[in-house]
Amino acid sequence: MPKRPCAIAFTPDQSTIICGDKFGDVYALPLSCSDSRTERQAHVKAGEAVQESHTTGDPFVPSATLRTVHTLRNQEALRHQQNQKNKKSSKNAVDFERELLFGHVSLLTDLICVSIPRTTSANPLDRTYIISADRDEHIRVSRGIPQAHIIEGFCLGHTQFVSRLCIPSWNPQILISGGGDDYLLVWDWLSNRVLHRIDLRKLIVDCVERQCPSRTVQGRDSEVVVAKVQWKGPIAVSEILAIEAKAAAGEFRRQVAVVCEGVPAILFFYFYEDGTLLHLDTTSTGAAVTALAVSYDQNRVAYAVGASQGILSHSDSAGDDESPIRASMGILEYDAQKGSWEKHDGLTNTISSAMEKIPITDGTLDGQAKIHGSESFSNSLETLRKRGQDEYDLI
Repeated sequence: MPKRPCAIAFTPDQSTIICGDKFGDVYALPLSCSDSRTERQAHVKAGEAVQESHTTGDPFVPSATLRTVHTLRNQEALRHQQNQKNKKSSKNAVDFERELLFGHVSLLTDLICVSIPRTTSANPLDRTYIISADRDEHIRVSRGIPQAHIIEGFCLGHTQFVSRLCIPSWNPQILISGGGDDYLLVWDWLSNRVLHRIDLRKLIVDCVERQCPSRTVQGRDSEVVVAKVQWKGPIAVSEILAIEAKAAAGEFRRQVAVVCEGVPAILFFYFYEDGTLLHLDTTSTGAAVTALAVSYDQNRVAYAVGASQGILSHSDSAGDDESPIRASMGILEYDAQKGSWEKHDGLTNTISSAMEKIPITDGTLDGQAKIHGSESFSNSLETLRKRGQDEYDLI
């Protein structure tokens, strides 16, 4: 892709890939390449050869001059450009089929494609929509291909960036969104109306206080004070997963799992038919959850944790920040009798034993990356936040 892809989805007929990049553009790519790709590649190579011949012959001359550049920094950059003898173009032509559908004026964060059955029998075909989110708190509802340029409406209710979108398979008219706010929003996205709002901060604070041990602080007159660890950092939703777990007597328990960046837990909510969510349980994972997936039978949830990004993953001993920290995985299984998610120790231990055999190296040439406890949040969702705030504030 010409720009860095950040979101991907399939159309309901599973024939087209919808891909969005960091610049806000959304493209449609065929899942199966056509026979004309070979001819297109040959045409692109011929064009690159012609462009290279023109580039090597003509010297590079910048369009700016000292009369149009005034600041010292820009004048220094202009002098470097004038000293260059030749400058080859770094842009490569695209050698595969793609179609620009629409674009956001802000950084695109997530997108999803959904199909809604028609209520009339005049047109039996379902109507498809593309729902996309960006950094500017917007959730855009567009028509599907080939009318993706037509905007049906906007779901406006977030005050920070929107990072994740989720539509339950059992109710495609419901949209669950989360981002840099302190809450989740449940939408009737066809009418752009908020159905329910869930406060996440209270749930996360309670989770952190249960897992963080109390610390003794030296007070006045040699008085020892026991202080609880409190978390006042920002919230960023990293995963939203709709689950239809099978319970007893062939019934299904429709739930929603939510993960926030840096929080060592998975929040489970019960989904009601009217779109409201009720908090069921908070499952501790010991470290920050970086990925979440559900099995085909919807009765098991797999999660990956990265110790370098957890609130509770820091070590109090000196020198441990530079030691490599190994990521791990875990399995949760739905207990139909208890109605809760329990850790599957057998599968978790098997996966952990297999991952321990993978060596941790200093480089990434063999595909193994070395993770340090002092790793910065360069790829964190917090980089989407416009107003500067501390990542985490542990007291």
